[in-house]
Amino acid sequence: MKKERQANLELLRIIAMLMVVMMHLANHGNLIGFAKPGSASYYVAWTLFGVSFPAITVYLLISSYFLIDAKFSVWKVAKMGGQVFFYAAGITALFWIFGDVEHTLKDMVFSLLPISSDFYWFISMYVGMYLLAPVMNRLIRALTKRQLQCAMALSFVLVSVWPNIIYFSSALNTAGGVSISWFLTVYLFGAYLKLYYRPDGHFGKKLLYACLALLLIPASRFAIEGLLKTPLGKISILDDLMWGYSVFYSYSSILVSAAAILLFIAFLNLEIRPGRTARIVNRIAGAAFGVYLIHDHLYLRETLWERINTVALLDKWYLLPACLALVTAVYAVCTMIELLRAGLFAPLDNSRRLRGFFREIDDKLGRLWRGGA
Repeated sequence: MKKERQANLELLRIIAMLMVVMMHLANHGNLIGFAKPGSASYYVAWTLFGVSFPAITVYLLISSYFLIDAKFSVWKVAKMGGQVFFYAAGITALFWIFGDVEHTLKDMVFSLLPISSDFYWFISMYVGMYLLAPVMNRLIRALTKRQLQCAMALSFVLVSVWPNIIYFSSALNTAGGVSISWFLTVYLFGAYLKLYYRPDGHFGKKLLYACLALLLIPASRFAIEGLLKTPLGKISILDDLMWGYSVFYSYSSILVSAAAILLFIAFLNLEIRPGRTARIVNRIAGAAFGVYLIHDHLYLRETLWERINTVALLDKWYLLPACLALVTAVYAVCTMIELLRAGLFAPLDNSRRLRGFFREIDDKLGRLWRGGA
């Protein structure tokens, strides 16, 4: 019997993917690049960009929360790989046939090998995390609660706190969270919350804390900009605070991590009772992964934001509602496409013969893992 999804976390999954689309609108849509410093549009654009940064960590927390109790499945990897290949190769083929793009061997190879080629960086890292999940689970369950807390603290200090405090050094080279080290660090937090956290139902209060933490992210950039305009700005080492988008605008930064964890905890305390609403949420959330694969394809990404021309919204009073509407529209269209794809491939996904084949592989891997013949 298929296990029912938790609608509260599936709703958070939808929100996290909306945040991803918002990040891409602000970045790939050039809002943050063309917004005039000091203008209202500048603060709106960087705020939208900043509060969306925790999306990746939120998504990882949701995954690790369930993976700690899940059994490794080659079928899940194969199913994910097929979905990624469908969009990577399929969208590339459409652009090669009907679009005006350069046909290069590199793009063809990357599209045919999307996971190993880092075509979608998140997918490559996520698959690595999933493959290591059995090892992580064995390690985590072998630790006492206090030992797990220590492991979490040490990992967080090394991968998040150190790069933020010693921001002028790249000694650990954690790539701002675009690394397996960050994915595995978040895995510890997600697993810990599943094993030891018990919700108290105070959703509103915890959501307020999460929203305040989200606003600290853009506030940090504005504060750094203000600092650099003072006489202290002449200290050369302070210039590195604005490296990239700024020191706290990274997936693994202290502020982003805190906001993601608080947001996740808030939704753990949200109750959505089984029923029609829960079914709708679960249905839409099931297509969230496809939303990412579609809208962030290299070719479609360039075409999408160029056609939408978000830069034209700058200095308009309706910038904020327009951005929210555009993100919702992109999400909705991609969701419909993914639901259509899922419907077309449903017979293959539900094939007993295919599932049985992968079940045999799982059994053999299980025996190998346990040291059996």
